[in-house]
Amino acid sequence: MDDSLRQRLYDGYAAFAAGRIGDALRDFDDDVIMTSYAPIEVFPALGRRQGKAAVAATMQAMHADFEHLSYTPVFMVTEAEAAAVIVLARLRQRKTDRIIQLFVAHFLRLQNGRIVELREFMDSFDAVQQVLGREIFAPKPD
Repeated sequence: MDDSLRQRLYDGYAAFAAGRIGDALRDFDDDVIMTSYAPIEVFPALGRRQGKAAVAATMQAMHADFEHLSYTPVFMVTEAEAAAVIVLARLRQRKTDRIIQLFVAHFLRLQNGRIVELREFMDSFDAVQQVLGREIFAPKPD
């Protein structure tokens, strides 16, 4: 099961990177919950979504905003009903042509071989700086 799950995940990530959303969602449960811990003011398509249709809309929106130059799993641990994946994402923001590179961590929970939960974490501070094209400085306390 471990090798099979690993290969299905690699296939799903490749499908997502290529914009084949239907193929990327092949192993997702109809009632999947996706939670992306990212600032929705900068990434409005992210946040918490429930259901395959909502996750599909999120994936489509991300492809509308960013060209996915690469979206490659660089580390993966799988067990029968769980997986952790670190993805190196290299994106081009369509409205600015800015190149953004970041690591994204995915934690997946499965039931009966279907993905029922996906939690996504990124260095959102770094991602926001790249999207905005400038450094963000917090005021220093007096």
